[in-house]
Amino acid sequence: MIVILLCKINKLGNIGDKVVVKNGYARNFLLPNKKALVANKDNLLLFNNKKIQIEQELAYHKSKILDKINKIKELNSITILVKVGKNNRIFGSINSNHIVKYMKNHGIYLKNKEISLPIKSIRKLGNYNVIISVEKELTVQIALKIESCK
Repeated sequence: MIVILLCKINKLGNIGDKVVVKNGYARNFLLPNKKALVANKDNLLLFNNKKIQIEQELAYHKSKILDKINKIKELNSITILVKVGKNNRIFGSINSNHIVKYMKNHGIYLKNKEISLPIKSIRKLGNYNVIISVEKELTVQIALKIESCK
């Protein structure tokens, strides 16, 4: 089946590309999720009319992502204060939920899956590097400091 892509799909194509895909992939994924249109005369005219609008929406989306990245870079580092016990071990652990909450308090809204910690859960005081993937290709590395709240 020949379809017109309405968004960028990795390993398939960019917006506006006419690509040949298997019928099942088009009917079960691309068309119901509004990621593509069947390539016929009516849809080609419709896409050409909507192309400018789609490009504007993409530019707006990209500007929002760049704003989020700039806000994250302005923070420079994240400091989380925790209670500690013997041998400077943390009560509980630090995970991506703590970072999401910290960012939310600073006006940056992230999802847990966008945060990549060096280890699954942090249980000791110290400095760590956290990678935040705002988009698949756009990542930011930020310093995470875990300190005692004594």
